[in-house]
Amino acid sequence: MLRILTIICLGAACATAQAASLTGQTAIGNDIDPAPSYSRYLELADSALYYIAKENWSEAARCTRDALRLEPANPGNPMLFSNLGLAAGMEGKIGEAMECFDIALSRAPKSIPVLTSKAKIQIKASDTVGAMETIDAILAIDSLSEWPLQTRGLLRMRSGEYKDAFDDFKKLTKAFPSNSWGPGGMAKCMEIQGYLSEAAGYYSDAISRTVPGDDDRVEFQLGLIENLGHTGKLTEALGVAKEAIGEQPHDGRLYLLRGWIKKLLLIYREAEADKQLAIDYGVDFQTIERFFPEKR
Repeated sequence: MLRILTIICLGAACATAQAASLTGQTAIGNDIDPAPSYSRYLELADSALYYIAKENWSEAARCTRDALRLEPANPGNPMLFSNLGLAAGMEGKIGEAMECFDIALSRAPKSIPVLTSKAKIQIKASDTVGAMETIDAILAIDSLSEWPLQTRGLLRMRSGEYKDAFDDFKKLTKAFPSNSWGPGGMAKCMEIQGYLSEAAGYYSDAISRTVPGDDDRVEFQLGLIENLGHTGKLTEALGVAKEAIGEQPHDGRLYLLRGWIKKLLLIYREAEADKQLAIDYGVDFQTIERFFPEKR
């Protein structure tokens, strides 16, 4: 969920940028000087974009409302209502957000940016059923829309619908070569169902689609190390751990898994040293206990 919420914030600025550019093109296409109210409308739309990029939701909402008052019939208003819904939703005003999205969709029922913003707020509000309905509507319009396809896969996986989730991740893998969550999602689906050997290859593919320092890369490296440990490929697991620690030397989880692998290799002293490093870097007790259970 946290990763999806991160995508929400990143997508917010993109949605508003699209709205601002659409309104700007209208003035240029007419080849006339815009009226004062229209110029101010564009300024307010740009200001809202700025505040959304800064995650200042209250100011973004204020600028958007002011723009809507100036130009109530502007054809770009569906996007502004969508942005207002996004700002309200990020402030926790879910009812207001849904009203804004309903207005936007009544004027632009097949707008993918509007539907996407609505789905993101539904996810934030833990309305999984509503979010799935909205995402299905997006994919009915564009079956290879990247964010909806990835997110539906994640939601299906969390709901235990592993076959359908795997199908979404498989489409994502083929359609978007730089998307690491395609193979990463397939790896997790396989792993959860007990197909560990198959999962390892997907983890490797996911890692190859990332760069050092990427948060997703670390998650997939952790997944691969644990996977290799459970399948007895301990030397290979140590190699992955060494590379990952070289890239992220302050991630305690990597030391924990390296220590666990060393424990499986009966290198007890080094295993305990890695366990202590994991503790020093702030890994919580429950996670430590999972790999180094205390004797009862």
